[in-house]
Amino acid sequence: MLIKKIAQQTLQEIEKSQKDPYPLYYTEIFNLIAKENNITLNPKLSMQSHIDLGENFLTKTKTTFEFIEKNNSLIKNDSQNLVEEFEEKNVNEEILELVKNFEAGLMDIIQKSNKKIEELNRELNEVYKQLHIDSLTKVYNRKALEDDLDKLTNIGKSKTLNSVLFVFDFDYFKNINDNYGHLVGDFVLKKIVSIIKEIIRDEDKIYRFGGDEFVIIFNRIDKTFISKIAEKIRKTIETKKLKYKDDILVVTLSIGIACHKLGDTKEEWLHRGDKALYESKKTRNKVTIKC
Repeated sequence: MLIKKIAQQTLQEIEKSQKDPYPLYYTEIFNLIAKENNITLNPKLSMQSHIDLGENFLTKTKTTFEFIEKNNSLIKNDSQNLVEEFEEKNVNEEILELVKNFEAGLMDIIQKSNKKIEELNRELNEVYKQLHIDSLTKVYNRKALEDDLDKLTNIGKSKTLNSVLFVFDFDYFKNINDNYGHLVGDFVLKKIVSIIKEIIRDEDKIYRFGGDEFVIIFNRIDKTFISKIAEKIRKTIETKKLKYKDDILVVTLSIGIACHKLGDTKEEWLHRGDKALYESKKTRNKVTIKC
């Protein structure tokens, strides 16, 4: 019954925002309301399943393209070798001309095929990128975070990396959703994230971990500057006033920071970041560093 109630609340939120109830938006709101009610959803109800399905399809498509390209190359080599064989055997000029014409036509087809595959690969790469972007805030999503952490921790098995995780969420964000609706909550998320993107470097990546929780990965960073960066983000957001109708919304962040340690798994690294965030949430609007 509780799930049914959440579904009804989700539809009310969509009607309130005057948006069409397309699946991804519905799932986003549904998951958020479920999280606010401390309900763990079946993974099949999660947006992550859509991402995995799409990524598997794209991977198979890319593999198919690679197979076609490989076979095109083999056909090209075989046809060229065939012409060379005919030339070496001094066959009738008329037959040789037919073989050369056939080879030329085949090369034209292969060239057009490879050109089309290049175009499709470009489109495929663009779609693949979109699967790793959060539809609301346009930063990277949880799947992208997991992929990047896998790569980093693999490198970090044999050496300590100059890499740092910032895990942060919005203080009392549920109050904004309850008082103003999820559409305003969406606006706040997008606005605050855009402000943070202006503070961090271009090479630093920000990810939406879920709901109002985000992660930033700083690579090749001097760890003596970690506290300064975190405080700059915290203070900038604290002093930023967001206007909604006649109300001024004041938003604060709690931030947890974890430095990479030799041999870290992604779970261990994220856990330390979450633990630091938990410490900050005790008083809110605070930075906690575990390095």
